[in-house]
Amino acid sequence: MSKIPVLVWLPAVFVLGGLVGYYGPSEELRSREQREQEEKAKPRSNSAFGSFAQMVKIPDAAKRPRRARDTDKHAAQENVSSDSSEPASTNASDQQSERRHRRLAPEDLRARIDEAADLWRARVEIARTAAADRLGLDGDKAQAFNDAVDAMNDKLRESMQIVADEIAAAKTMTPELGVRLMGDLSTSLAETYDAIGACVGDNLRDEVSNLQLVDFIDPSVAEPLIAVQDKIDPQSFRGPR
Repeated sequence: MSKIPVLVWLPAVFVLGGLVGYYGPSEELRSREQREQEEKAKPRSNSAFGSFAQMVKIPDAAKRPRRARDTDKHAAQENVSSDSSEPASTNASDQQSERRHRRLAPEDLRARIDEAADLWRARVEIARTAAADRLGLDGDKAQAFNDAVDAMNDKLRESMQIVADEIAAAKTMTPELGVRLMGDLSTSLAETYDAIGACVGDNLRDEVSNLQLVDFIDPSVAEPLIAVQDKIDPQSFRGPR
């Protein structure tokens, strides 16, 4: 068998090596760019919402479907007081009735918040009683404590509404909104510690610092987010499992 001269196959080796050297990195670069594009296309979850859901014990899914509540009382009153013979009024009344009676899927944020709020109402009375015992709250002091907690929940609801409005306007969830939400949460809690501390003696200030104010957050403060739940990444509002 005759041997092929080196001068014949050596140029072929250089050509082949050049092709490998050219297409190899190019293919790797294209693959990396594709992975980056796919990563950018993925919906971005926001752990701030997940942290909030976990704090107030909003579940991933309610244990059972719930009937939708009619939150538009003004519209409902108008439907009752208007002339039922008018077609537009009848249609509006039918829509209100359908909204009141339809059943929410367990994954619906309304159903999840309702379930968490029901459980919270049972727990919060125990927490209030325990706090009153630890801090010696009675009379005006007990009222001041309750007012501070109510003010905290009102502020958090306002913060949630602002975030919901911004999500609706931006048409997407952003990390900034999550950071602002957690910032508002921290500020509200800190102000509540101060308000409660002001209504007890200095000797009990350490007891105030050890209160778990998260136990007093009403899960229903998250209700404004129901209107934009379809724009929030489902993975970003995961509660306790």
